[in-house]
Amino acid sequence: MNNRRDFLKKVGLGSVAMAGMSANAMGKLTAVDGSLLFDDKVIKGEGKQITIKVKAPLFCPYHSVSTGPGQKGGNSYYFFKEAFEHNPFTIQASGMSGSPVIKDVEGKFVGFMTTLGYQNSTYSFDGKETLTIHVPEGQEVFIDESGIGDEAWKAYNRIMMKRLNVDPYKQTPKFWTDVEYCTWSEQKIRATKRHEHFHLLTHDFVADYLDKIIEFGYPKGKMTLDHGWGQFPDGSINSGFGSWVPNPEKFPDFRKTMDMINEKGFTPGLWIGFPKIHKNSLIAQKYPELLGNFKQGSTSDRKDDIQWLNAQADIFDYATEVISRFHAMGVMKFKIDMSYNTKSDMLPIHKALYKAAKMIDENIEMEFHVPDIFFAKYADVVRTNDVWLNDNYNWEGRVKTHYEICYKSSPGRGINLDHIGGNDTGAITEKKFLKHLEMYKTKKGYPLVSVLPHHFGKKCIKETGDYLWKYEKGAKNILSDFY
Repeated sequence: MNNRRDFLKKVGLGSVAMAGMSANAMGKLTAVDGSLLFDDKVIKGEGKQITIKVKAPLFCPYHSVSTGPGQKGGNSYYFFKEAFEHNPFTIQASGMSGSPVIKDVEGKFVGFMTTLGYQNSTYSFDGKETLTIHVPEGQEVFIDESGIGDEAWKAYNRIMMKRLNVDPYKQTPKFWTDVEYCTWSEQKIRATKRHEHFHLLTHDFVADYLDKIIEFGYPKGKMTLDHGWGQFPDGSINSGFGSWVPNPEKFPDFRKTMDMINEKGFTPGLWIGFPKIHKNSLIAQKYPELLGNFKQGSTSDRKDDIQWLNAQADIFDYATEVISRFHAMGVMKFKIDMSYNTKSDMLPIHKALYKAAKMIDENIEMEFHVPDIFFAKYADVVRTNDVWLNDNYNWEGRVKTHYEICYKSSPGRGINLDHIGGNDTGAITEKKFLKHLEMYKTKKGYPLVSVLPHHFGKKCIKETGDYLWKYEKGAKNILSDFY
């Protein structure tokens, strides 16, 4: 068969409506047995431009890039009333970037369906009522103007899951669904000066943290060591990117630290900012071909400059060496961070990293912060990435939007309800901690405690414990069913 149309004819569906028809002109597509195959229309690109009438603001889940100091609210990154032209495949993944789809306020929905011709696959909005979709040869776009946006998005997910061979998890290793504890925000709240939190993480810090969890009587689960466990070869924090070797002054025997975590009844996890690399890192000194483009906005003559990992280098061997070394010490969960380069560069890195982990042990939990349908096959868990509970921003909106993007962009995958209490430890109060916790109580996903709740009072200790135990004794449903 030469193309998708031939396939559809073979199964008795006729041809797919092409660009030039109204997006409402084609009804439901059904297979010969009467079952629903597509919920609306798929348009194949032949260098076409398709225009549809939309009503702003437009929800663009792929867009998580701040363009100004005022863009700190929950809706500011992702919702647009102004004119724009976006390529969702070459945009910076930044903090948390979802699928390459758009939904308007009346529920009209569009989504790109392949990575072919991604360089020229763009959405252009005139700032009024017209969205132009540039569909180059090889690209396809899903359009539903019915106004039932979530149902359209589910239909898009179903088609994409079949195309990309994304099988939703039916079951997972038990520890994947466990509550998780992470050192990051606790490091931050204990710091008394700038950057001190990167240096506080030690064997004793981890032991004290776990003893506090046990003292509170919380359920045991995963224990993830965050940024600060590795070496900083030239003394700068940035030189740690690519230096994934434990600091011997803070962890004289890393295997003993992992054993200690296990002995206390927890599963060891490790944060790694894998997609970033520094020219003075240990790995760059050994394999300079891993150095890719410089971080956007920086220059090559800065001593502390960070580069992106070269997506065309042998990422698989690099990933295999790093993951196998820590897996041999007992690490069973990897929290991958810093996937902030373009989506097109991040995809091959995620793919190689995930493949390496699963060849070492298919039970390893791999967590990422890029909840995108094209990335879903290469992630076990996606997280509702760091939210700062700062009153200067619409942080409640950010919490809601981050969850929506995770839930809808990574069907069939687990969700990490990241950082109860948030990441801005200077802004957390008892009231805000409890409000953030309350927002997670009805959500699919597993809870993650980072900053310990005793810093904000006895009520926070109790309410957190009640929530964790209710989760522990419940169904422990962590998977997105948005398909």
